[in-house]
This record gives sequence, C-alpha cells and structure tokens, in this order.
Amino acid sequence: MGLIHVLDDLVANQIAAGEVVERPAAVIKELIENAIDADAKTIQVLARDGGLTLLEVQDDGMGIAQDDVEIAFLRHATSKLSHLTDLNKIHSLGFRGEALPSIAAVSKVTLRTRMGQVEEGVLVCYQGGHLVERTPVGCPQGTRITVEDLFYNTPARLKFVRSLQTENTHIVEIVSRAAMARPDISFRVQIDDRVVFSTAGDGALISAFAAIHSLNLSKSALALLLESPDYVVAGLVVAPEFARKSRNAMWFSVNGRPIRSIALGNAVLEGYETLVPKGRFPVVTVALSMNPTLVDVNVHPSKMEVRFSEERDVCALVASAVKQTLQMGVASPTVSNLSKHTPSRELIVPVQETREEAASWKRSGVEAPVVPTERGQRGVHVAEGTTRGRGRGLLGSVISSSYSNTGSNEETTQVALDLFKNQGQEVVKSDHSVPGLRAIAQVLKLVIVAEDGEDIYLIDQHAAHERVLYEQFRAKIHARENYPFELLVPVTVQLNAVQTQAVMQHQRTTAVFGFVFELFGDDVIRITHVPSIWEGLDIPQLTHDVIFDLLADRPASAFRVELENKVILRACKAAIKANSTMNQMEMDALLEEMQKLENPFTCPHGRPTAIRITRSQLEREFKRRL
Repeated sequence: MGLIHVLDDLVANQIAAGEVVERPAAVIKELIENAIDADAKTIQVLARDGGLTLLEVQDDGMGIAQDDVEIAFLRHATSKLSHLTDLNKIHSLGFRGEALPSIAAVSKVTLRTRMGQVEEGVLVCYQGGHLVERTPVGCPQGTRITVEDLFYNTPARLKFVRSLQTENTHIVEIVSRAAMARPDISFRVQIDDRVVFSTAGDGALISAFAAIHSLNLSKSALALLLESPDYVVAGLVVAPEFARKSRNAMWFSVNGRPIRSIALGNAVLEGYETLVPKGRFPVVTVALSMNPTLVDVNVHPSKMEVRFSEERDVCALVASAVKQTLQMGVASPTVSNLSKHTPSRELIVPVQETREEAASWKRSGVEAPVVPTERGQRGVHVAEGTTRGRGRGLLGSVISSSYSNTGSNEETTQVALDLFKNQGQEVVKSDHSVPGLRAIAQVLKLVIVAEDGEDIYLIDQHAAHERVLYEQFRAKIHARENYPFELLVPVTVQLNAVQTQAVMQHQRTTAVFGFVFELFGDDVIRITHVPSIWEGLDIPQLTHDVIFDLLADRPASAFRVELENKVILRACKAAIKANSTMNQMEMDALLEEMQKLENPFTCPHGRPTAIRITRSQLEREFKRRL
C-alpha cells in the first residue's frame, strides 16, 4: 500500500487555520472583512480575555441566505470569485473561502444571520469543524458570529499566544486599521467591559482619525491628496514633532484594504526627508485608489501584503504627495506645542462655516480644528491640491467612492478629483519661510535670540547652520556643480567575484555624482575620484560605505538617498558648533541664509532649528492677558 493519502477535511482545515488564524486578532480581521464585503454600515466587535474566551462580530449587512449557511463553512466556498480571471480584478476583501472553516476547526462557532427579504433567520453552531446545531431564530438583518474557546482543541497553539493585554492590543489595532481604511462604516470595539473606541461612520477620514488616535493629534494632521493617470493618493499626515519610535503608526490601505508595506513606509519617510530624526517614524494614514488589475492581493494567506505591478511609480507618487503636503503645512514649533503637543497652524484659509458643517462635526464627536485669523474670521487647515468645500468629509468621500468602482481607474480618479474641484474656494498656499528676523543676541554660546516685530525666535546656531549647508550642498548635487575631486592616493576595496560584478553595474550612475571607480586587478575596486563636497573628511571610510551600499542591489534612486546622507554628514562636520561665539554680522548672515531655505525649521537630522514664542504667549506668562 502506498504512503501518500489525501488528508481529511478536519485535518486540512486545522492546517489552514495555522495560516489564517494565527492569533485572536486574525479571527477578528477575517470576520470584519466578511462584514465589510456584506455592505455593512455598522460593525460591532467584542472580545473577552484577549479573545480566547469570546470573540464576537455583529454587522447590519445583507446577511447570508439560509441555503448558503452550511456551504459557507466548507473549504474554498466563496461568493466573491467564480472564474480564474476574477483573481485579476478583486474588489472584495475576503475571497479565498478559508476564513469560516478555518476558524470553526479550532473553536466553537455560533452564527446567526438573516437576509432583509425574509422574516426568519437561522442559527448554526459548529464545534471543532463539525455542525452540532441548526435552528430557525429571530434576529435583525445582518450577521452575528460568536467564537468561543479559541484553540480549545489545539492546545499546542495556545503556547504561542501572548499575554491577554498583548492580544487585546492586536485586536484593537486590526479594527483601527479597518476603520481608517473605511471611514464610511461605523466601528465599535469593546474589550471586556470597556468600549475602546467608536467611529461615526460619516465618511470623514479626520473624524475616524480623531476617534482612533486623539483629538489633539487630529488637529495637527494635514490633508493629503495627489493623483496621477493611474493612481489617487489620499490620507492624513501628522506634524513631524509627533513622530513615534516605531513604524506602527504608519498605516496604509489599497482600495479599502488595510495593508502592510515596507516600500510604502520608505516612500513616506522619503517624503518627510529630514523633518523627522533618524529612528523616528511619522504618524500617517495613506489610502491608495487604483484599478484592481494594477495590484495583486493574492500573495499571502493573511492578505495583509500586496504586490504592485509598478511599485516604483506608486512609491514615487506617495513620496511626492507627502513632501508637497508637508511643504505647505509645516512651520516652526512654538514653546507650547513642544511641551503640550498642540502644534500651531500656519496655513489658514478664511471660511464661512455653515450650520450643516458645524452640526456634522458635532454629530461625529470631533471638534473642528478651527483657529482665529487676523480678521477675526474662522479658518481651517488644508493641504496643497485641496480646496475647502462643504464639510470636512472630503477625504473620506474620496476613499470610499473608489470601493464600489467596477469600471476603469479613470472613473476612480475623476470621482476623487471632482470632490476637490469647483468647491468655490481658492487654494491658498502658506508662506513656508522664515519671516524677516533681526538678531538680538547670542546666549549661552548656543542660541541666537531673534524677533520679527511680533514674535521671538530661539534659534539653535548649530542646527540652523547645518540646514543651510545641507541645502547648499544638495543644490550643488542637483545642479551638477559637485565636480569629481581627484584623490592623490586612490582608495582600494577588495571584493569577491559576485560583489565585483554587482558594484561595476553602478559605475555610470555613481560617476554622475562625482564618485568614480574602476576595476583594478582581480576583484579589486579602485576609487579615483570622490564628490568635491567630501574634501577634508574621512575619505576611506566614506568610500567603503558607498561601495557596500551598492552591494545592497538598490535602484539608482535609493543610491541618491544614500549619497544625500553623506551630504548630511558633510554639513554636520562644517557647521558652527555649540560653545562658539558669533558676532552680530555672523548672526545676521545666518538668519539671512535661513530665509532662502526650502525647509528652515529642522536640521538635516530632523531636530528643530527654531522655537517661536508668540506675543500672546508672553502676555499670558506675564499675566497681561488672562
């Protein structure tokens, strides 16, 4: 008798559960995806004891037909795919047909469901993958799925479950990402006896953001919108001073599907450039809309990873969108926003807020981020490429409008752009520059005190000079004024055969930046010229860094980023140091150069160059204004 046999369904489902149901949060993810695909407008999530005792998802979607209920618990049973060609244009979140049978194989599942056109619902119970009960039941339209005793029949899996708090955190994060990807759906999350958050489902991305993160953080968020013939990028980016220590607050979605993407994360960091320090990561939510044929979502069982057909184009668009938005909205931090995390707003557009708008904000439970203008009007913050129209729901409308798009991407793009055009308001650009400052004094051989007639600025002399040199050197590179500097003694680097082949492929690219090398004997690279801006630095170390950067098999664009990092190093070495005395002429010259900068408010490492103390803050501190 042969040794090969076909696994029975129960074993196969438990194996599949190992891929799909890795922890309680994965169960929640699969169930809310089914609810979203069922056109639910309200989704409620309940978890007890980290999800091990109880997980429950209830929705008001279309429900499941009574004849289909048991079929839904069979492997690879789905209503979302019919033909092989459907894989090239997936619109739904779930499509593999593995969620329910995989969950039922390792838990006790109770499903109640009713479609709108029938008077009576149906209840089914499964234990360990076996049907144990089916009965008619009265219930509202939609579906409620209760999962109890997760992994009760696979105790080995429990060894890999973390603390209850950790599992709760993962559950909240999964629902939060879904809520940010679909602000048009109301989500409510309850952990044990506490409601963690609840979103309004009004379609406004800023409303969902405030409910999930915080009202203060939402006030620092800048609206993001940029389109190309194939893609629309929308979302929110938060001021750099709120950057975190991990990438966990960088959230992405594609056509309403929350995803994880290192490539998109790097694109966001490229957009922030030197606004955040190394090792810090901004708070962002980026929603991409595109034709489904341009993205493959069928690359991983969890469906959290996708593959773009033109990843480089997508990343370039995201980086450009982030950069343009930040250039419009980032300003020098004030003392209060450094200490209280309430950033000032420099981009103000006077508007007449309608009663409908005010009521919309009140219903969503979010205070509209409004600040007074000089004329006493009310104003709101907008980003480049956006206009102020009716309400703050524009971003949510842009994103949600693309979900039901079954036509070409041109339709998606047009829907998004129409919402941001012809709104009766002119796009207003902020003055993203240092005002005309007058140096008053240098204090502690560290800080320049300056004023513009209204406010006081404390300027870090080293950080400000770093930024000046950085932008000057970067401009020389872009203008091809960074000529190759010939080394008196060439630097040699010993490689192996594979490394030599990889490095030599970049020979022409590096020469453009003034970095010239040649093959010197067997598997030895000889560097003869380096960028002129490196003159006076540790040339051997820098050349070795560049050579081994090339071995990472990065595209030319990534190498340019690495080269700019070397430019930053050059700026650091040459900038005026702390404990250095500056005379009046030197301080005035530095302030004059700062007025020419593209981004005068952070050094190349992301630290602030200046802190603004407003007149009103001083008056309050001296009790002149209550």
